Amino acid sequence: MYIFLIQYNMNEQKFVKENIVKLINRNDLIINGVSKVLSFSSNQIILVALDCEMQIQGEQLQTTKLDEENGELIVQGLINSIKWKDKKEKTSLLKRIFK
Repeated sequence: MYIFLIQYNMNEQKFVKENIVKLINRNDLIINGVSKVLSFSSNQIILVALDCEMQIQGEQLQTTKLDEENGELIVQGLINSIKWKDKKEKTSLLKRIFK
């Protein structure tokens, strides 16, 4: 489920997509805006949500719902950490040398 917020500026109007993460008692995790699940195990889940890579670590993790059409993922288990990492564009060696 994507949530679109309309931010009004004097000169422009733009839509912003949000990634909503809801953690309940460290046992139930609801994430919206999921586009892809990269890997899954009982200790770690790596996924992509709105162009950011998200890493969830915990114990006895299991997916109770994955709705790819609406981008919703529900995880149960003991959640120890949630980390976000922006995707960086890969650049060639020559581009990095000749900046």
